[in-house]
Formats: sequence, C-alpha cells, structure tokens
Amino acid sequence: MKYLFIITIILFSTSVFAKSVDGNISIKGKLTNAEGKTIVLEYFENNKAIIVDSCSIKKNGKFEISATGVNPDFYRIGFGNNNFALLILTKGQNLTFGGDATDLNQTYTVTGSKESEEIKEFVSGLNKFSDENKEINELYKAVTTTAEEKEELKKRGEAVKVKFVAFRDEFLGRTYNSLSALTTLSHLNDLTDYELIKKIAAGIADKYPGSKYDLSMQEKIKQIEVRVKQEAEAKKAREASEIGHVAPAMNFKNPEGKVITLASLKGNYVLIDFWASWCGPCRRENPNVVKAYNKYKEKGFTVFSVSLDKDKSRWVAAIKQDGLIWPNHVSDLKQWQTEAVKLYGFRGIPHTVLLDKDGVIIAKNLRGAALEEKLKELIGF
Repeated sequence: MKYLFIITIILFSTSVFAKSVDGNISIKGKLTNAEGKTIVLEYFENNKAIIVDSCSIKKNGKFEISATGVNPDFYRIGFGNNNFALLILTKGQNLTFGGDATDLNQTYTVTGSKESEEIKEFVSGLNKFSDENKEINELYKAVTTTAEEKEELKKRGEAVKVKFVAFRDEFLGRTYNSLSALTTLSHLNDLTDYELIKKIAAGIADKYPGSKYDLSMQEKIKQIEVRVKQEAEAKKAREASEIGHVAPAMNFKNPEGKVITLASLKGNYVLIDFWASWCGPCRRENPNVVKAYNKYKEKGFTVFSVSLDKDKSRWVAAIKQDGLIWPNHVSDLKQWQTEAVKLYGFRGIPHTVLLDKDGVIIAKNLRGAALEEKLKELIGF
C-alpha cells in the first residue's frame, strides 16, 4: 500500500515540466543518518524520473536543493528506490524538509507547501493502516493461530479496511480539488468509487483547467463511463439469465455455417455449455458432459455448446478430440466479444446453464457429478 499511489502519479505526469527563471523553489532541510549521502530531487517526464537537483548532505545533516518550476507539479525527493517522499511544488515556494534518511517514507516532515503537507497526511494514514494489516496477516499465518483466532483476525482486518475507507473519504472531502487528491486514485475502485473519482475530476478541472492533470482525469472518467455502461449491461444480462427466467435467445452458426437456434431445442432438457478449445478447465470438464449426454440423450436431454473460440480449426479439432458427439455446436468466433457474453452476463468459462423443456433456466454451473445427479432428479433414471 505504501508506494502503490506513486504509480498513478507517474502515469499522469507525461508532459515536459515548464521551467522559468522567475519560478525558483527552495528546499532546505536536515536529516538524521544522512552524512555523506546524496539527496536527489526529481520530477516525472514521460514516465521517467528526471533529476532536477542534488547535493551531498553535510556532517550536520543539513542540505539545500532547488528547482525552477512554474506550474504545480509532482516531484520526489530522496535516495531512490522506495526511499523517497512525494512533493507537489510550484513557483516561489520555500520548503523545510526533515526526517530519517534510512526511511523517509515513514519519517519525513515537510512544511511550506500545502499540497505536499496533504500528501504527507495521506501517506501517514496509509502507513498506519498498512502496518495494522501487516500485523494481522502475520498473526493469521502463524502456525500457532487457532481457527477461532483466525476468525477474529478476519474481523479485525475488515474493521481496519472500514477505518481506512473512512479516513480516505474524509481526506478527499477536504482535498478533492488539490493535486494531492490524485495520490488516492490507486486506493479507489473505478466502479464502486466512481462518484468520488468524478468529484476529484471536477475539482481538478475547476482549480487546474486545461492542465495535463485535468485532461488525464477527463480521459479517465470517459474510460470509467464505458466500464460502468458495460457493467450495467452485464448486470442486466445476469439478471435476465437467473434461475426461473426464460433463457435469452441465441442464434449462432455451427462449423458448417448453418444457424442453430436455442429455441429449436425446446421440448428437451438443454445444457447450454459455454466453453472454448483454449480453456483448460472446460476441456477437463468435457468428459463429465459427454458421460451425462450418453446416459440421457434418449431421455430428452441434449447439449447446446457455445464456443468462445476465434480459430475455427482449433474449435472443430477440440470437438473431435474430446468426443463431443452432440450435433449442437455453435460459435460466432469472437471469443469474449461474443454476443453470448452480453446475453448471459458470465465472466468465466466453463459456464453452464440447464433449461427445462420450456426453455426456463432451472440450474447453473453444474460441474462433475452434479450434472448427472440433477438430470437423474429431473428424468428419474
């Protein structure tokens, strides 16, 4: 958790930083355990860290470095790898920086830049909850931890998560229009936290209109909107394909190019089997489907196999190799772009749906012996 947010910042920072002789920024500080070390100030350009200034730290731990930025932007100061602090700097600022050079992330202090101070606040909270989670995980994994203690640790873990979300949301309530709010993006879910992300985007647009961060947030919102729409469609499809509903119609071609409709199989118990030649779990499940088909094909049971293949030859070869002898094999050869996913809203294969003789869904995802047991219950044989 401690450094994940920096990835988001790097992705946003893709433009050359503007420089100006009248935009001087000064950072003075004193660090412990730092004598002789070189401290470096960097900003991000096209996803790469570019050195702005550096200096060797004196025996007393003091140092002074500077930059010439105009617009507010992200920098990092430190000793490389994970030993750094993230700052937001703009022209005319004079910052004071301190901490332990062996662990800046946990110990650094900063004044003179409000947005940098906000980042420090979020980092401190993040570290606190990360440390709590680490402690819980270590206790959970301990060989001496009992089952009852593990249940309590799970509850503690959930409580820590709830507290972190409350901390994060309160922080954003105050800083949503600050660049420091961008450090929270790695800890927001695009779908469940969409409203918070929109609030940040609106705040950045209001305070930094036309900036690279404004443009990046606008693009992010567009991408999320597409996902929100897709998720809504998938949810609608899942609801339409719940047990008790009439199965959505499907009309796809078989390997010979003939359209086979799901509706044409009414009057039978039908297993809709979504699979693919490239799907290992599907291929391992195929013998169970073959066994059930052979046992009940004369009793009004059949299979409607819908492949998520792209390569027709591999699809046909897999049908032969696995002995899938029923006649109802169809595919639009679009892999995960198939209309079947939109109609039935599934996210993984193998995925099976069992229909009664009227085309109503009566069971889903019957694996192994479960399919045969269900058919025995229905057909009585």
